[in-house]
Amino acid sequence: MSAIIAMQIDISDGSSADIVLIGKEGMVGSGVMGGNQNFSRARVKFAGFAYKLPLSVFQSELAQDSGFLKIWMATTRQMILQIAMPTICSSKHSNEQQIVRWIMNTLDKTQGHTLQITHQDIADTLGIRRESVTLTAGKLSHEGLIEVRRGQLEVLDRSGLEAKACECYRAMHPAKKH
Repeated sequence: MSAIIAMQIDISDGSSADIVLIGKEGMVGSGVMGGNQNFSRARVKFAGFAYKLPLSVFQSELAQDSGFLKIWMATTRQMILQIAMPTICSSKHSNEQQIVRWIMNTLDKTQGHTLQITHQDIADTLGIRRESVTLTAGKLSHEGLIEVRRGQLEVLDRSGLEAKACECYRAMHPAKKH
């Protein structure tokens, strides 16, 4: 899967907010978690490829295949971490660290090194000012870590960018060597 799907919830002012991003590591669908979900909708955040599986087949595989169940449980744990981590990160780390964490986490969900995203989209997702994203992107670009073009962010030095990520990123990826 190369697409990234945003599970969103509606806000009373008419806007919506991304709750969790799901990429190659996860699954999307009503009933997957065993009942009504509190998400308003699933929206393609980054276009790409995905598989479609009927819910009955998914449920049958969960019931019959303990390996599949283990994968699903690991995916669910990762989703819970992804939902909780921004709260911790926003209270403990700088805007730059939050932006780097978000870029790294989003890249981990795809197979590339380029994101079709605007500074405003990142700011809205993180709940920070667009100007903070623009300043950070300029700094990271000057350091040779990323290249920014209108509506596009390309990571040039993934290991260098990862080194700038806060501990929240590393907590979500304990199997990676840091």
